[in-house]
Amino acid sequence: MRVLLTGFEPFGSLDTNVSWEVAKRVAEMSLGAVDLAIEQMPVSFGRVAEVLRDAVGRHNPDIILSLGQSGSGDSVKLERVALNMMDSKMGDNDGYTPDEKPIDRAGDAALFTSLPIKSLRSAIEAKDINSVISNSAGLYVCNRLYYEALRLEREKPGLRALFIHLPYYAGQRGVAEDKRTMPLTSLTDAVITIIQTLY
Repeated sequence: MRVLLTGFEPFGSLDTNVSWEVAKRVAEMSLGAVDLAIEQMPVSFGRVAEVLRDAVGRHNPDIILSLGQSGSGDSVKLERVALNMMDSKMGDNDGYTPDEKPIDRAGDAALFTSLPIKSLRSAIEAKDINSVISNSAGLYVCNRLYYEALRLEREKPGLRALFIHLPYYAGQRGVAEDKRTMPLTSLTDAVITIIQTLY
């Protein structure tokens, strides 16, 4: 099984992004017969789709697992749906601030993952790691990337995609003390569990 695991570059006031830190650690683990590739995605509404499509073209994965950083909660969030909308009060790393802009004026209003997210949540929780199913990936670059991944799922027979939001990790520099976090080891284990469950 070929898996493309993506994480994002840092954005905002933080100099690290939990999604990329976890992706790098998963890549260091032994995953048996799984052929894993990791790619860093730009926090850019305008560039992220092209970067993802290029990565898919080079790696030809069976599964795209995309990781993103969520500043709320202390659970691993399995995202069910991507919306055809871009909206943010905070600009991306290119300075672009969309105001209720469609990703694709001719595209579907929403796209859903075909992966068994309830089974994946159960597998994560069996490791004593908090996990929830989320019905909104937001309208920032995470959602933009997920919409593109699910469009690729439709275009390429056999390809499946899932977006996973991760909370801040314990000890992450610049994170406010009142924010809830999870150990980096637990977050890494959650992603490995997802991969092993899908294999």
